[in-house]
Amino acid sequence: MIGNNSINGWLNIYKEKGQTSFSISKSLKKKFKLKKIGHLGTLDPLAEGVLPIAIGEATKSINYIKYNKKRYLFTIKWGEETDTCDTEGNVIKRSKKRPSYENIEIIVKRFFKGNIKQTPPQYSAVKINGVRAYKLARENIKVKLKKKEINIFNLSVKKPNNKNFCSFDLWCSSGTYVRSLARDISKKLGTVGHAHEIIRIQDNVFKKTNASYLEKIIKLDITSMKKKLYPVDYVLDNIKIINVEKKYSDMLKNGIIINSDLINNKIYGETELILIKNNDKLVCIANCKEGNIIPKRNFNL
Repeated sequence: MIGNNSINGWLNIYKEKGQTSFSISKSLKKKFKLKKIGHLGTLDPLAEGVLPIAIGEATKSINYIKYNKKRYLFTIKWGEETDTCDTEGNVIKRSKKRPSYENIEIIVKRFFKGNIKQTPPQYSAVKINGVRAYKLARENIKVKLKKKEINIFNLSVKKPNNKNFCSFDLWCSSGTYVRSLARDISKKLGTVGHAHEIIRIQDNVFKKTNASYLEKIIKLDITSMKKKLYPVDYVLDNIKIINVEKKYSDMLKNGIIINSDLINNKIYGETELILIKNNDKLVCIANCKEGNIIPKRNFNL
């Protein structure tokens, strides 16, 4: 089967509970005979929410995304810690202590703001000597996972109406494990708990309000699906755009370094990423050094 190379762009999919990020990509690839497909930020099977899907040339833009903020709504259930840090796992610890709203607010403001370090859950996609941690956990092989630094831009607490649950609104950096956050908040409060519900309502520039369910996209023909696509550079909207004549865009596409004086556009900054376009058509991602434009990644659009 020959892959479809004419489809390039981003789909904003709303992943439902029970679906996996991989299965969504696989379904789209099979339905539309896509050659290249990828996604931002894997969502756990029990989590739901925004899952940006990169198709074709859009996969090349993933490593150049600067804006990596994500927003989650999540709920902690107090009194039970599970081995997966969510509702899927087995209960490994219990506690009768239920934290007060006031204490939750104090602990969150004191310990869960800005740059912090967290340990991923044992059941996670982190690789240990090339093997996923969750695979080792399923075989009862205990491993010590390294702490990783994340950034919590904002974490607010919603006043609970049930002493066993508390909900939170989180803005965080890419790579944050909400399940670990639920576990760690509970421990700081002198109790135990797990993530009872996780909903990602924004990932990068993609929001829940304009996301589509997989089942609806799968029913579309290729022409209708293409209308749902966002441009390849949609995720790069905070990178400077420079439009150049075709002779210069062709040179850059062939790996030739050109001086910014040639295009009458002096660029300052030694490692500044720029988007090169010709007639508003994306040509490549480049950076600038000593006034020279150095191509890094070409796009075949």
